[in-house]
Order: sequence, then C-alpha cells, then structure tokens
Amino acid sequence: MDKRDLAFLIEGFISLILIVVLSLFMNVQSANAKETEKKWKEKECTDLYNAIVLFTKLSGKEWKQKNEEKGSFYASTAADYTIIYSTFCKNE
Repeated sequence: MDKRDLAFLIEGFISLILIVVLSLFMNVQSANAKETEKKWKEKECTDLYNAIVLFTKLSGKEWKQKNEEKGSFYASTAADYTIIYSTFCKNE
C-alpha cells in the first residue's frame, strides 16, 4: 500500500466519522427544537402581524421617496418578523 492509497483510506475514514458526528448532532438539535416549540397567543400573533404590515407599508413609502437605507431597514425588519410569525403563529 503506497502513501496515496493510505491517504485516501484515512480521508475516507475521517469523512465517515464526520458524517456520523454531524448526524448525531442534527438529531439532538431536532429533538430539542420539538421540545421547546410553543405557539403564541392569538393577541400576540395579531400584534406581530400588524407590525409586519406596518413595516411593509413603511418600506414601500421610503422606497418611493428614494430613501433606500430606511426602505431596506423596514423591509428587513418585516422579513425578520415574518419568520418569527411563521414559526410561532402559523396554524398548521
């Protein structure tokens, strides 16, 4: 067995170990996420939804006034709130 074959074998073994460790880590994270998942109350979700609408409107207004920095900020905030809404408020 020459050095190239040995290096290939070691590289394959390390890759296998890495895949196993990452798979175990992902399973643990997935289990933890399911345990801590809680839905928000309707009032909180309604308030969050209204904030998303507000930031979306403000973003459009700022973009029309050629104020890209504020428009981008409001759009980014609306997007962040949308992720939170879909995580904690969306009915399945």
